[in-house]
Amino acid sequence: QGVGVIALDHPTVREAIRSLSASGVKVVTIASDILHVPRVAYIGIDNRAAGRLAGYLLNRFMAADRPGKVALFAGSLSYRGHEEREMGFRHILTEESPNLQIVEMREMLDDREKAYMEASALLDRHPDLAAIYNVGAGNTGIARALKERGRALSTVFLGHEVTEGTKDLLLDGTLDAVIDQNPRVEAREALNTLTHAIRGLPYELHQPRLQVIFRESIPEI
Repeated sequence: QGVGVIALDHPTVREAIRSLSASGVKVVTIASDILHVPRVAYIGIDNRAAGRLAGYLLNRFMAADRPGKVALFAGSLSYRGHEEREMGFRHILTEESPNLQIVEMREMLDDREKAYMEASALLDRHPDLAAIYNVGAGNTGIARALKERGRALSTVFLGHEVTEGTKDLLLDGTLDAVIDQNPRVEAREALNTLTHAIRGLPYELHQPRLQVIFRESIPEI
């Protein structure tokens, strides 16, 4: 009767959602929206704002007006949420931090081993890399590459989602900050939205708020 979807924004996915909706199934998209489909609602953070927040944090972490090279990592830009985070990040750096240069953007399909290999090669190509922003998963792979090169504490590293892995990386100083979208709230709102939609009842959606997590403010997982 109801389905919550976290998926790529792809023609096959869009057609599947249209078929579900045509059969009477209520659909909500979660964490990453899919446009031009008959969904009930999108439940998740404003991903463009999340990217801008990452850019703002990076600007505060870096010394004022100090030139620096920055690398971007994404799970897949076929996730609209990842693409929106990248766009928000790029825009705020262009507006407020012209001294910071994005030298590479790598997709690693949310795979920690691929993330490790891509980060290793990137760090070897850019020994003066100042910062990394990872819009998706794979933080532990990137952290491994930083640690092996003795760069964990000298490279600003920003990521997403509080997990056991990112918690450890915050505690040891490898990750400087994590932007969290509170998946518990997303799950609760998805269930409530679907339940009300199936019953034909109105529901006031309460979207999760962006949260910045530092080493000193790690929540219980």
